[in-house]
Formats: sequence, structure tokens, C-alpha cells
Amino acid sequence: LTVGGQNPDGSDATNAMSYMILNSYGRLRSPDPTAAIRIHAGTPTDLFDLAIESSKNAGGMPQFQNDDIIIPLLVERGLSLEDARGYGIVGCVEPAGCGNEWPACGNSGHESIWSLVGCVTFAIHGGVNPFNGAKALPCKKLYEYDSFEEFKDTVEKQAKWSLDWHVTICNFFEQMYSEYFPCISASVLMDGCMESGKDATWGGCKYNSTGITCIGISNVADSLESIKKLCFDDKTVSLKDMYDALCANWVGYEDIRQRIINEVPHYGNDNEEVDSLAAWGMSLFADHLKTCTGPRGHYCGGTFTMTAHLHYGTMTAATPDGRADRDPLADAISPRQGFDINGPTAYICSAAKLPHRSLGNGDQLNIRFSPSSVQGEDGTKKLREFIQTYFDLSGMQVQFNVVSTDQLHKAQKDPDAYQNLVVRIAGFSAYFVELNQDMQDDFITRTEQFM
Repeated sequence: LTVGGQNPDGSDATNAMSYMILNSYGRLRSPDPTAAIRIHAGTPTDLFDLAIESSKNAGGMPQFQNDDIIIPLLVERGLSLEDARGYGIVGCVEPAGCGNEWPACGNSGHESIWSLVGCVTFAIHGGVNPFNGAKALPCKKLYEYDSFEEFKDTVEKQAKWSLDWHVTICNFFEQMYSEYFPCISASVLMDGCMESGKDATWGGCKYNSTGITCIGISNVADSLESIKKLCFDDKTVSLKDMYDALCANWVGYEDIRQRIINEVPHYGNDNEEVDSLAAWGMSLFADHLKTCTGPRGHYCGGTFTMTAHLHYGTMTAATPDGRADRDPLADAISPRQGFDINGPTAYICSAAKLPHRSLGNGDQLNIRFSPSSVQGEDGTKKLREFIQTYFDLSGMQVQFNVVSTDQLHKAQKDPDAYQNLVVRIAGFSAYFVELNQDMQDDFITRTEQFM
């Protein structure tokens, strides 16, 4: 469900139903169906505040979307201004035209996830996945590079090669899906299908796009920064030692790992150098994907990761950001779990430097606040100003949780006493006690921020 936003003429679209829906979520604490509110200059303050109160109480329901970024983005994607103003959120965080676009935001689901971290791993290990021997483009090993730019260029080449193959596989799926699973009931309700005589899956809708989402942006930024700073700039760690440490999964090299954790700047703390590497990685992904096409039209990139950062972590070798092999990757555009140590303002300043306008398939920023810091009307005002500041800085989307680490540990020990605790995981919310242990533990590692 998407509330708020704008009418085709640009006027505010808020109505009585907007308030009723938000009140229902806040009172019922229901995680389904997922909900979003669209924020723009004409959004009534009381609606904005009601959405924040609901999200504080109902575990991230609704999420907050920035019209000032999304409407121009959709126009660039081919929608008319009037249709772009009527967008809704599909699936997790993906913006799409309502009743006129078949966006296939997540492709089939599994195929929608693409890991930029894997391309860094290929560049480190000579174009080979050290876990299974799978081969990408042949290249040097980490200790053979002559400069940081050469290593970075190799990551770029691996990424473009990998994305091209990924899109090819997705296109095979799209072709087979349209042949064997036409969506007749959806097609008769979509603008364009009756006029063109084509099913939605055949490209009959007024607008068409296909989405792929990138995982591990902050892991990539932190990994590149570690190699750049320690191995090339400061020259305090040799490339061979870094390579050996990764191959050994840090066993016997804990001193290097601790230097990475404690001395190297990390994305999410408003550090220009590492943030620029995050922006580079996202641009690499989004810009190359824009050049790709499928059976129904163009591709566009997103950053929502659902819970795939856990699964993909189990398939990813140790990385130069200090992460051990098989550990979770970072989710969406969030910093590595627990590495955003300079407060929420620094966090959003880092995130705002990313090229959100390139993400036609949506964006996702998670942040968790301590309940004591956002209580009452004053806390709601602080959250409104926080979200508005991020949007003014050109951020696309925010979703937050208000729950303490102590509460979460108690819920693990006594789930019966916390059955109504709803938390925002990714593009969805869920009852915390119904999540599996890995998901609970990963959620707890998110930094508890204080306003």
C-alpha cells in the first residue's frame, strides 16, 4: 500500500484514507501488507508525523519514499510526468507506474540479486572463486597489481562481465516465463495490453522495465579502502600479506584484521574517501545495467537485498574489510553491521553521496534507533527533521526501527512475552520472534543509534 504523494497535476494527494491506513498500522502492529508513504513539499505535517508514530510503533510500517528523487527518476525511465506522479511501491521498495507498468522489479526473485562483492573476490584471486573454482575473467592476483587504480579497473571489468552474464540468464527466464505463464488477469487491468493485444509478460503494457538489485555496496567500499590505504598509500601491509591473510581467513593475521577494523575509515561515518568508493561501486552497477535490455525493454538497478545478504555471505570468501568467509554481507546501502560509529547524521551524510537518481529499481536505507532517544512528540519531530534532511540531501528512501538491543536479547530469551514485536528487516516487516536465529542475530548487530 502506498499513501500520500501527488495527483497528476502535482497537488498533494492526501485524503481521509491516507490517515485511516496509517492509523490502522499503528494500532494493529501488522507487518502485512507492506506500506509506504510518499513525501514531498506539500505533504501535510500531521500526516508525516502520523506515519512516523505508526513506524515507531509498528516496526517500520510505513517506509518513507522521496518524491523529489523518484518522480524525475521515473520520467528519465520513460514515464510521462503525470504517470510518474502516480507511482506506487511494488514488492519491497521498488517504484513503478500504477496500472500502466510491468516492471518485473525482482525478475523471478532469486535471479534479481547480484553481488558486486563477488567481483572484488574475482579481482583478488585471479578471476577464480576460491570456494568452488568457478572462473570469471582471467586477471592478476592481489599481490601482482602495480597500483590501486589497476586493481580498481580490474574490479570494474569483472563487474561488467558478470552483469552481462547475469542479464543473459535473466533474459532466458523472462522469455520462458512469458511463454508458459502469461498473466491474463493482470493484463486486462493494465494500460496498453488491450490496445496492443499483448499480455503484460510479452511487453504489452504502456511501460516496461526489468530490475536487478546489487548487494554489498559497503563491503566493496570498505574493502577497496583497506587495500588503498594499507597496501598502496601507507604501505604498512604488503599486498602479499593481505592476500595470504584472506586465503587463511585471517587465521594467523589477526593483527592485520584489527588494523582494518580500527584504523581504516568505513562507509557510514561521513568520510569522503571511502564514501566516494561506495558511490563509484553503485554507479558502476547502475550505469552499466542501464545499457542492458531484455525481451520487454530496458533494465534498471536497485539496492534492496531482502535477506539475501545472509545467504550470499555464506558463499563469499573473506574480504579485505575484515569480514571472515561465510559471514553476512551488509544489507542494501547500510554500512557493515556495527561499523557506523559516528551517529545517525554521519550515516545519512554518507548514504546521501550515493547516486540515488541512477537507481530506477529502488533504494533501501535501514537504521535502528534507541527508544529512549525518539520518545514522544519531541522524538517524532526529531525523526521528521532527520528524514527530511536526508531527503533534502537527495536520499531516496528511509525505513527505521525503534527497538533497543536489550529488548531484542530479551525477546530471544522469552519469545512468548514479545509476540507483538514487529521489526523492519528489509523491504518487509516481520514479527521478530518468528524470524530464524541467523536473521535475529544479524538484526541485533545493527547499530543502535541515538538522536
